[in-house]
Amino acid sequence: MKLAGLILDASDIIQETKTIHGTGETVQVGKMNLITTNPTATIEVKINKDLWNGGKCGELLMQCVGKRMDFEVEYKEMAFGNDQNKHVAINGFHLFALPVLNK
Repeated sequence: MKLAGLILDASDIIQETKTIHGTGETVQVGKMNLITTNPTATIEVKINKDLWNGGKCGELLMQCVGKRMDFEVEYKEMAFGNDQNKHVAINGFHLFALPVLNK
């Protein structure tokens, strides 16, 4: 879905190191705080390792700071049993595609 939103500040773009469940492999992912309107809300949008691309996505998103623009996001829900036999449910918004910058 397309959401009109605004990244208010460069500090709203965050790189994280995530450990892959099962393999122990670590990867770089990202997330951003996005302000939306109608209704006004701040949502956390996660960015997977492929789209984050070693931080290149973060560099592109820095160019979006302070500009209201369209972002393509999807809402995901998943649930699984972890190694301790506990039920884990994850949900939230994920960046689906890189935003298009107007030159």
